[in-house]
Amino acid sequence: MLLWIVLLNAALCVAGGGGNVTRDVCREQVCSCGEVEGDLHVDCEKRGLASLRHLTGPSSQFYHLLLHGNSLSRLFPNEFANFYNAVSLHLEGNGLHDIVPGAFLGLQLVKRLHVNNNKIRAFRRSTFLGLDDLEYLQADFNLLRDIDPAVFRDLSKLEVLILNDNLISALPANVFQHVPITHLDLRGNRIKTVPYEGVLEQIPGIAEVLLEDNPWDCDCQLAPLKEWLENVPRGALVGRVICEAPARLQGADLNETSEAELCPSPGDGADASLAAPPTQEEAAAAAAAAASGKASRPTPPTPSGRDRSRPKSRENWQLKTVKPTPLPTGAGEEEEAAEQQRQQQQPPHNVTCPLPCACRLVGSRQGLGVNCEGKKIESLSALRPRPLGAHELSLRDNNVHAVRRHQLLGYGSLNLLDLGGNNIKALDNGTFRDQGELRWLYLDKNYLDAMTAEMFAGLSNLEYLSLEYNDIQQVAPGTFGPMPGLRVLFLNNNLLKALPVDAFLGVSLSKLSLHNNYFPYLPVAGVLDQLGAIIQIDLHGNPWDCSCRIVPFKRWAERLGADIIVSDLKCETPEEFWKRDFRRVRDDLLCRGSADGDSYSSPAPAPGAAKNGTQAQDAGTHSNSYLEPNRVSISVLVPGLLLVFVTSAFTVVGMLVFILRNRKRSKRRDGNSSASEINSLQTVCDSSYWHSGAYGAEGGGGGAHRGFDCSAHLSAADDA
Repeated sequence: MLLWIVLLNAALCVAGGGGNVTRDVCREQVCSCGEVEGDLHVDCEKRGLASLRHLTGPSSQFYHLLLHGNSLSRLFPNEFANFYNAVSLHLEGNGLHDIVPGAFLGLQLVKRLHVNNNKIRAFRRSTFLGLDDLEYLQADFNLLRDIDPAVFRDLSKLEVLILNDNLISALPANVFQHVPITHLDLRGNRIKTVPYEGVLEQIPGIAEVLLEDNPWDCDCQLAPLKEWLENVPRGALVGRVICEAPARLQGADLNETSEAELCPSPGDGADASLAAPPTQEEAAAAAAAAASGKASRPTPPTPSGRDRSRPKSRENWQLKTVKPTPLPTGAGEEEEAAEQQRQQQQPPHNVTCPLPCACRLVGSRQGLGVNCEGKKIESLSALRPRPLGAHELSLRDNNVHAVRRHQLLGYGSLNLLDLGGNNIKALDNGTFRDQGELRWLYLDKNYLDAMTAEMFAGLSNLEYLSLEYNDIQQVAPGTFGPMPGLRVLFLNNNLLKALPVDAFLGVSLSKLSLHNNYFPYLPVAGVLDQLGAIIQIDLHGNPWDCSCRIVPFKRWAERLGADIIVSDLKCETPEEFWKRDFRRVRDDLLCRGSADGDSYSSPAPAPGAAKNGTQAQDAGTHSNSYLEPNRVSISVLVPGLLLVFVTSAFTVVGMLVFILRNRKRSKRRDGNSSASEINSLQTVCDSSYWHSGAYGAEGGGGGAHRGFDCSAHLSAADDA
């Protein structure tokens, strides 16, 4: 029996690679462990790890566990049993395809889980078992297709759910039951409809829902989604729902589509093309054809293909069709019905369409959608007749070189204006002063080189502004101030090196893209601290200078969290930190190259910057300067001053002691000299007396007659 037990233990040790023996990832330097702003980061990035069963994390403090870029292709039950103090878990880019239920047991403290950029195909019922405190789940860019209705049911604190760019075709009923979702990202999936009952009704506290790039089927089943979107709380960020089907509504914005268009009656006629008002000859021919009974069904215009060079959010944008209202069906009403149909096929008398463009009525407001893409138009003034009643106007991919302030006068009903993909180099101040209703503005892929506030005056209701792929080198202070409702701003792929103080003052941006510019660092005071409402910011692809001046920006990024900042923040300089994410580098290492903490020279701090605390440390930047003022760390300054004070005190005391001792020695020396002199005189006098006494009788008292007065000399010596 004992032999069998020994053999069984040996087998278990061999199978388990050593039984219960575990290695501390920090003590044995399996991973890199260090504190960042007081939080411990256990960085196990790209260590070739295929299993974690025989590794253990620190047991004495909480930490963030970074495991991206390993080979954790499958997670088994109790995979993280030895990492119970982790508060966040990063598993990006592991080729992960299967999470066995129970894999996350023991991670009761984890609040953020990142499993994006993997190959996960399904969320099973108990996939996230054990993650009782989970608040943030990022699972984008997977192969996710199947979601169990009860997968999130025990995640009673889950608020942020990111599922974009997967293969999801439908959300199961009751999937969000008892889950307090506030941010939901479903972009880039295969969703055609979302029911209200069992799904939408369970997320009443939504603050952001992103639904773009799905093949929405705009039929009667989508009417509840339209009504729900219209009743989303004010201030929530809502992505556009662009219809993919049916063909009559392809490219239509659900928000601008009426319920009658979504739920047509059986007697409704075919779609009407409103490319231009019919001429008299065309009208006569149509009437003759109708009289002869040979009228054919109108052929709807072929929608233009997708332009892959466009920004993702604009891929599916097309102008929308209009559904005619139901025709009368009474026996004697054929003539009245024909007249009504003819009137609906024509735009109102005050709505005109430029000849080179295609036009359709859009939405319940019956605004005109004008599509002038790729028509080689060189000026907005070339639009004849002018579509003054346009609700949406697209001039993308033309040859417009400048937009003058008078060219948009009269377009007061515009909701969307697309001027992307032109050659625009000049944009007059006050160009948009008549566009108070504009919500979407595209100026991407042009040659603009500077931004001023006067350019955007009048855009009080603008929510979305695309300025990517330009030559912008300078942004003036207050540029975005005229747009208090701006929520999404794209400034990526430009030539920016700095942002001015108060760049975002008065603007509550939710999403900001600054990637692929030339920023060496970004100031916090007056710039980043104005992004109080940000939920996503893209900063990658900039040449970050990882020196001491980047520390305030680094601390701001760490407070913001990795879930809000898109991608990495890699150093360009100095060479020792090249391609490292500066959020993973300690502050003292960043400042190590400076002789006195930070030896960078710069202009005086910007007016209005804070004088104390963190803001004072971050202040000191002008609109054209990205250098911060000289400053010495207080941790270095205080000990240095104390050392100087103590040294000075000891020096003074030493000097006083030295002087006092010298004085005492001098007095003692003088006293000894006087006594010696008196003794010498006494000896002389005694000798003289002895000689005078001894030989005076014989010599006739010669000693008394040599002229030496002993009494007088002794008296003088005593006085001295």
